[in-house]
Amino acid sequence: MPGIVKSACVQALEAHARTTLGVFSRADATRLQVPEALFSYHARPGGRWSRVLPEVYQLSGLAPEPDRALLAALIWAGDQAVLSHRTAARIFGFDGLPRTDADTEIELWAPRSRGPAGILVHRGALPAKDIETSGGLLRHTSLLRTLADLARTTPDLDVLELFVEAALRKEAALRKEPTLEATLRTAAASAPRQNRKWATRLQEVLARRPAGAPPTESELETRYIQALRHATRLPPPVRQQEICDDAGRCIARLDLCWPEVGLWVELDGRQYHELPTALLHDRRRQNDLTTRLQWIPLRFTWEDVRKRPTATARTTQAAYEARLAAEGRGEG
Repeated sequence: MPGIVKSACVQALEAHARTTLGVFSRADATRLQVPEALFSYHARPGGRWSRVLPEVYQLSGLAPEPDRALLAALIWAGDQAVLSHRTAARIFGFDGLPRTDADTEIELWAPRSRGPAGILVHRGALPAKDIETSGGLLRHTSLLRTLADLARTTPDLDVLELFVEAALRKEAALRKEPTLEATLRTAAASAPRQNRKWATRLQEVLARRPAGAPPTESELETRYIQALRHATRLPPPVRQQEICDDAGRCIARLDLCWPEVGLWVELDGRQYHELPTALLHDRRRQNDLTTRLQWIPLRFTWEDVRKRPTATARTTQAAYEARLAAEGRGEG
């Protein structure tokens, strides 16, 4: 009879673990009355359970699951823990983050003061308004709170701009009426004196955005605009310009353009635009629009923008100035 009881408690613990991506705590085992000896037996090297953090275990032999480490960190840190900073940014899909989370610390807010290797604890508890949940399991900071946290810890304004544009893009995909930018401006302007540093950084990034401009549509667009800003004095391009036919129907949307000189730019990302079918579609679209608009197109790739930003920006400037000169509006 004792063996049956033990087997039942192990089954109960593992059933619980399967609802939490295979992760469970030592406290869960105690709650489900798993005896100490039985727990130690199954948690031995090569056993049914593997230790991943202090007092946190997972079922052995599981298929990889990217959220498992995040949930394990939350379980280790306790019920008030909230994933934050760059970890929350990764959950939201922000630009400017490493493309792999290998060797990346998990960041979270928690009442605890220190974390084990691989976990960076920001000590404190957050109000409910700053907390969201993804997938029913992962507690993380809201878009607004994530940006405020990142503004505190990201001195590079170009990187912070990548975060802001991605957040605005995320909100635009979720809502019909964007409010995040206005909320950010208000929060930055009204921040108390002890928080002025992060608020000033956020205000400087928001000041880069033309009034009423939509968010960029990709990290590549943001980085291209940054390259122009650093290497030229060109006016900011118009973003996502819609092109309509004679009946007023939208037939295309340009990535970036300068309507005043009839110049537009298409940016070819590393995934979609490299497909043969996409290349064929892009070329036909470019030819059709060039004929219709009588504008000059420029095309740049991820490598152009990331590896040769200054040369790419100056190519754009040369094309802009040539269009000005062709219209008799060049300098001098």
